[in-house]
Amino acid sequence: MAELIDVANAMFKDKHNWKNIIDDDKEKFFFIFNRYFSKKYPVKSQLLNNKTIDKVTALNLWYYYNLDKPYPRWFWSKSSKSIKSDIDEKDFELLMKKLNLNKPEDLIYLLNNYTEIINEELKFYKTKNK
Repeated sequence: MAELIDVANAMFKDKHNWKNIIDDDKEKFFFIFNRYFSKKYPVKSQLLNNKTIDKVTALNLWYYYNLDKPYPRWFWSKSSKSIKSDIDEKDFELLMKKLNLNKPEDLIYLLNNYTEIINEELKFYKTKNK
């Protein structure tokens, strides 16, 4: 039985070792990988998010999808904390108020996915307040 790190290394780093990962391990770790992939590929992940799906085939699909891609640095990171620290606390609160957001996670999502637009909004609100 392989550990999570063994499966991750076979998927991302030592891709030639994928053939050594047995189907039981693929089935065991599918949910974890699918959840992490949902950070960057929510639509693809949702398509595979089904109780009746063959988990081995689904994890093989993720493997083949990433076969020609480099190691994904974003995969294991907790992006919400790092993004919040990248922006000034005052600016974060200003954006929360002006964009009428209730949860900080919503703003963090916007910062992760629409950085340029949010930065333009922030510049606009700053110049408007002066």
